Amino acid sequence: MKPSVLIICDRATECQNIRVLVGTMGCRWVLASSIEEALAILSRERISAALLELPGAASDPDRMHESVRELLVQFPGRVIALTHGVPTPAISELISEYSIPWAQRDRLAMDLWPRLESMVYPQLDMRRFTRVARLVLDTFLQPLPPGIRYSRLDTRQLVYEAESLTVDIAFERPPDSTRTTLLGQLMRTNEPQIPMNGIPVVLKSRKGPLGVSITNDVGEFAFEFQNEPSVSLEVEISTNDWVLILSPPLERMERAEDPLINEMNSADASAMMGAPCKEKRKA
Repeated sequence: MKPSVLIICDRATECQNIRVLVGTMGCRWVLASSIEEALAILSRERISAALLELPGAASDPDRMHESVRELLVQFPGRVIALTHGVPTPAISELISEYSIPWAQRDRLAMDLWPRLESMVYPQLDMRRFTRVARLVLDTFLQPLPPGIRYSRLDTRQLVYEAESLTVDIAFERPPDSTRTTLLGQLMRTNEPQIPMNGIPVVLKSRKGPLGVSITNDVGEFAFEFQNEPSVSLEVEISTNDWVLILSPPLERMERAEDPLINEMNSADASAMMGAPCKEKRKA
């Protein structure tokens, strides 16, 4: 049985990324709109951890303290607070008073994952099954077109397939840049005219999640991240049905250079610009 994570948030539309992240951990999520509703759920369901969204400003601080205390008494050591940005002094005081681990909403992949992992993973008997997509095209492995002697590209395009799913991905990294942009699109192999919108996509490095994205109306998604040796993507194509996409090594984002070809290209460029060419003197 999948462990359950209780998400306490009064704005369901803002919980999408949290639900996606919980799903990538092989967990079932349960949503509560208030602490009172959460306490009722805790009384009848087995919950592994709870995520409590704390407001930037509380209209009734005393009431909030009382509700949080009641939650922590009934569910000790299993609550993680979520804040919008750096906590306000009042929220910081609350977190400090009850020693609540916390994570910022804009850093869910980096901060929430390890905290939730420590609560949930020891209780996991099994993770969700993940299919691995097959790489069918890598532009870096393709021969250059006839007549092209040298190509320096900052974009690497990859195409993956997994049963009825096709994933088109492009990695872009300007020269000497420390950041990489990933642009992708999900398509149904047999029905490409039907868009795959609203699909969760999780980007991970070897250290853990880097971000979560939801595909747009035409199945597109995008990430920007600090350069990594390699990354992976997890795509939830249907409920609890995830596809894993593994990138090739990304240390080099350009084709290998040939010094002789570079010299020839430089000579060609000089000739096109009308620059004089040096001739070799005869002995």
